[in-house]
Amino acid sequence: MFDPLEFFSGAKPPLEPEISGKTYFLEACRTAEDIPNSKRDPTKQTTERSEDGDAPMQVIDLPILQIAKPVIVLTVLLLLRPAASVNFAERDREDDNTEYTDGICDPKDIPPSYLRETVNWYKSMGNSGLDSELKLCKKLHELVGTATEKDLVAYYTSVLAKYSRSDQSDELAVRILSEASLRISEKCGRTAQPAMTRVFQIEGLQNSIQLHEPALTADNLGLKTWGASLVLAQKLCQKNNILMGSKKHLRVLELGAGTGLVGIALSQKLCEDGRDFSTATIYLTDLPEIVPNLKKNVQLNKCNENAQLNVTVDVLDWTDPSLFERRHGCQKFDVLVIADPIYSPQHPGWIVNMMSRFLAADGTVYLEIPVRAKYATERQTLWDLMDKVNLEAMVEERDEGVDDWGQVSYLYKEVVLRRPL
Repeated sequence: MFDPLEFFSGAKPPLEPEISGKTYFLEACRTAEDIPNSKRDPTKQTTERSEDGDAPMQVIDLPILQIAKPVIVLTVLLLLRPAASVNFAERDREDDNTEYTDGICDPKDIPPSYLRETVNWYKSMGNSGLDSELKLCKKLHELVGTATEKDLVAYYTSVLAKYSRSDQSDELAVRILSEASLRISEKCGRTAQPAMTRVFQIEGLQNSIQLHEPALTADNLGLKTWGASLVLAQKLCQKNNILMGSKKHLRVLELGAGTGLVGIALSQKLCEDGRDFSTATIYLTDLPEIVPNLKKNVQLNKCNENAQLNVTVDVLDWTDPSLFERRHGCQKFDVLVIADPIYSPQHPGWIVNMMSRFLAADGTVYLEIPVRAKYATERQTLWDLMDKVNLEAMVEERDEGVDDWGQVSYLYKEVVLRRPL
């Protein structure tokens, strides 16, 4: 039976931040002499560090909840939102004002007036290390990577404690509670994270691809972008001329498209090449619960704005493709695209059935599969079943890539129907 935990990060020790007046963010009942340096009055610590404007920011430098106005707390929570990632890694930023203010604040919907007020608050507290917009944005960005999860979660929890007890019901208080909750969930592993939009840059494409990923509910793994899709997208864009040949009436079918990275990348490559694909069609397919987000990503990347290429998103159930055939006909496809399709013992049989049913006699399957130890038997079953129906790999390559959980090895194959002797 498929165990989705194999795909997810290992369990971490439980975090037990205090949310009462005993937390060191709120602690005020002991004398300074009794409190260790790391737990002294935060106002005093801010003053003590103010002499060194280049010192890295610490969790204790976050707004003091007893005295900071809600707009200050909200601004800092927004700045602590994780930066957009590119190809599963955090985006690199140049050390300049444009990157750290426009590049960070605009995507996080931070009004300039909020940022100015937060900087003025730190100035009033005598913290010379955070007395400009650039310093504030940069050091909060760095703090996310240097502070311990326990300390950050403790601060976020104390924010929740304060504002959940508050009688305030205004918009700022509601947003603070929402953002603090999101920051906590972001520290609880990929499976607990909220919805996000990722950025992918494919070599050979002029424009980056943005993909919306909903929160992972009900173990819907198709709502997440997997590393095999990035590796396969790169390969297809590099092999574009060979893949397309001289065919003008091109038909492409992606099976199990998930968030759509491979199909969207391929559609963008065809459009950027400027070739005449007036009757070319790319079908991105998946299960009913995955298709709504898949459609959203196709729209997000404006895949159908080029009249020469039609990108269609629809349901294709590998156990019963008859509904898809009724809607789109039984004509076979020149190209089948499949990335990371095996996560149950039934998948090899279903995949081979789809290949046999939809691949044209002169067509090619482009397949990228992670080499996961748990699924060695299923991979071998896939190769055996392919051989039985006269499907053979003309090209085999080993690839290396990354996803949310680190380095992954992949196996790439170009599969065709075996020619009769």
